Amino acid sequence: MASTKHVLLFPFPAQGHLGAFMSLAELLHRAIPSAAVTLVSTPRNVAALSATAPPWLAFHSLPFNPADHGLPTHAESADALPVGFPLVTLFEAFEALQPAFDGYVASMAKDDSVVSIVSDLFVAWAASVARRNGCSHAFFASCGAFGTAILRSLWENVPLSVTPTGHVPVPGFPGKIFHKTQVSEVMLRADGEDRASAFCHRQIAHSHATDGVLINTVEEFEPTGLGMLRSSLRVPVWPIGPLIRVAGARPAASADKVHDGMVSWLDTQPPASVLYVSFGSQNSIRQAQMAVLAMALEHAGRPFIWAIRPPVGLAVATSEWLPEGFEKRARDENRGLVIRGWAPQVTILAHRSTGAFLSHCGWNSVLESLVHGVPLLGWPLAADQFCNVEMLEKECGVCVEVARGSTEDAAPPEIDRVAELVETVMGQTSKAAEMRRRMKCIGELMRGA
Repeated sequence: MASTKHVLLFPFPAQGHLGAFMSLAELLHRAIPSAAVTLVSTPRNVAALSATAPPWLAFHSLPFNPADHGLPTHAESADALPVGFPLVTLFEAFEALQPAFDGYVASMAKDDSVVSIVSDLFVAWAASVARRNGCSHAFFASCGAFGTAILRSLWENVPLSVTPTGHVPVPGFPGKIFHKTQVSEVMLRADGEDRASAFCHRQIAHSHATDGVLINTVEEFEPTGLGMLRSSLRVPVWPIGPLIRVAGARPAASADKVHDGMVSWLDTQPPASVLYVSFGSQNSIRQAQMAVLAMALEHAGRPFIWAIRPPVGLAVATSEWLPEGFEKRARDENRGLVIRGWAPQVTILAHRSTGAFLSHCGWNSVLESLVHGVPLLGWPLAADQFCNVEMLEKECGVCVEVARGSTEDAAPPEIDRVAELVETVMGQTSKAAEMRRRMKCIGELMRGA
């Protein structure tokens, strides 16, 4: 890697993936300042990322028309899709970028540049492009090692074997058994011939052309997961984490008011007293679940910040699905903030007043919470999130699972149960003390990696 003159980064356009690749670009620039670094994507993603990018980071746009691929107009990223829109459509659309990317890489190779390509696991076909053009290639996995190893095994072996008791053994990893409620609905339905299965199988086939895998984790934190991943991939796996966003970062000037107002409110709260609630930029829960969560927050009586998206099945964020008067009571009593749209998550987690994070436990959120020493309440909804909660709760002892899933058959949790778990994690309990102790140790490990 030391002789590389030009590094091409090709992320999948989901917010967590894009952010992780931007952090990777920073890392590469510090490690190899003489190398040129170019991030490749589609026009709208390039425009959004380049607006706040450092001057040394170059960008290259590949021509792309979302409507040609059955996507909503202007939808070039996962967070631009309506809640519930099939993500596989965006996966398939990005496969159509292969000829344009191939031509771009070929033109660079003709200029005698030494090119190395680092692509997302969901853009695995970039490994085949690298091989055709004599370039080196590595994947960058923005998820954790344990979750990546589990999901790869499950997708390789769909349709899944589900026992009469609802358990799902993970092929290749004896003793690793999940419950079907910890497996995404799309995977449970997969028969090996459906679109999602076909896409994953194509990416797995392309992945054999890579030279290695970079992954956003820490060796000492995930020794089991990294061992599983190395045994299944049989290529070098290099943990380079934690790569996380910086506190205070804002996506646009319009976010200044939200950021400053939230920080001012947090400054008025006692240390470690605020519960931050967010299910990420792509996920949401159902209306009935959201109403239960709102009532549980009132019942718990802890100050909170809730960053929300529309419930699954609703296209517009209104207050109609929250209990009547919920937001007004929280605001009038200075007890909580409900934020629609962007929220400064890292700034919130880094603030001294934040005491716990109720999260979907996507990997970027997990790392940001761990680095800042904030214990987790997990409500996993999809993909690797179930694996992350399993590891964080049972192996690390820094998370308590509150609920699971947002499908139609996922029953809302009980109000008293959610409030009780909030108190377990944030109150003066032996469990809370032990979680904070473990979180402090992991935070120090993360910051020193």
